[in-house]
Amino acid sequence: MKHDLHAQYALPAHDDQTQARGIDFLTGCIAAPPRRWPDLAEVKDPGARLCLLAQARIAYTDRARVGQQRGKPGGLWHWIESGPAAAFFEDRRDRYLRPLGLAPTLPDLTNLPACSFALQFTFTLRKPYLSRDDTDWHILDNPVRKEKVFGLPMVAPTGWKGALRAAMTRALASGLVEDEQDKESSFVKRRLRLYRLFGNEDANIAMFLNRALARHRVGSLPEDADDGQREGRQKRIEAETKRAAQEFDALLRKQGYRRGDVEGFQGRLRFYPTFFTQTGLEVINPHPRESGAGKQPLYFECVPIGAEGAFTLLYVPFDLIGKPAEEARTELADDLTAVAKGIRTMLTVYGFGAKTSSGFGLTARQVADGNLTIRTEADPLPFPFDSLPGLSVLADAAAEQLRPGGTQ
Repeated sequence: MKHDLHAQYALPAHDDQTQARGIDFLTGCIAAPPRRWPDLAEVKDPGARLCLLAQARIAYTDRARVGQQRGKPGGLWHWIESGPAAAFFEDRRDRYLRPLGLAPTLPDLTNLPACSFALQFTFTLRKPYLSRDDTDWHILDNPVRKEKVFGLPMVAPTGWKGALRAAMTRALASGLVEDEQDKESSFVKRRLRLYRLFGNEDANIAMFLNRALARHRVGSLPEDADDGQREGRQKRIEAETKRAAQEFDALLRKQGYRRGDVEGFQGRLRFYPTFFTQTGLEVINPHPRESGAGKQPLYFECVPIGAEGAFTLLYVPFDLIGKPAEEARTELADDLTAVAKGIRTMLTVYGFGAKTSSGFGLTARQVADGNLTIRTEADPLPFPFDSLPGLSVLADAAAEQLRPGGTQ
């Protein structure tokens, strides 16, 4: 008769000493299973052992997370620091991900529409990457997100899309300067570009950008403004926010991105997942002002400094099919330079993942195996690069050749 894994190997069903030694065995602190629980040796897969380790939350949470001896790794901390974690993730990548063709690679642009491009590079973290997995059963409260089948730490395509869009949106809003008259037209043009790159704006992004434009139009208050002036300015901002939303909606309909009540534009960018083979632990220990000593540390699983990952992106201007070649090449040039600058800003200034405001999720400027491939009317052409600033320079140079008057 078959049983559920947790039912067959129920940690809380044993006495305290057996549970403690079972935790040490599951995390590799000891080589042999508890004398009173020899069946635990049947669980050989590291992923299954970590799954069983989650049962320790009932009574032995701290021992299962970091051990009992101060300064000496134990529990999950030992499993990560002593090497088995990296070996396990590398084995999953080499045994399953690569043979099955699931590791992200640059796509073949030959059969894609003209004016498509793809880029890939390997980055190195200079700050840890944090995220939140959607599992409900883990020894940590904040495990890093992992691929559901193979268990590899990852950045999901949606994570990359959200991070890049947020970075480019912040840069767009910060470009509104009151003393430059052409800023509003530039803002609208760049916002339309973001729309065609990423697709529909969600309610929060739309409100953020509409209010940014509204504040720019209304202007700032004098330092000695009274309450009546402040209230009046706030009402004008609300009115301008609604007007900005209506104006942008009209522009989207004029450009053909929105028809009727249907909002189904997906954008030209396609993101690929990034897989890592390393994890680590970050600890945040809040200190009460009264005592100045933290007693409830919060453990975050992370991808540590120095870990490498591959970023892969595909750009397909499906909405330009049938358009004049000059128009398509001009939009490709504009989009290419904007995306390259956005990627550099996201990775080196704003970061990606969770707690980016605290400095997490930043990468080094240097990259490895950088490759940008562009397809115009001719065959795809690859261009190598070795840094994020180098990618921006390469994109700018390619854009000059793509615009009218340049060469293919």
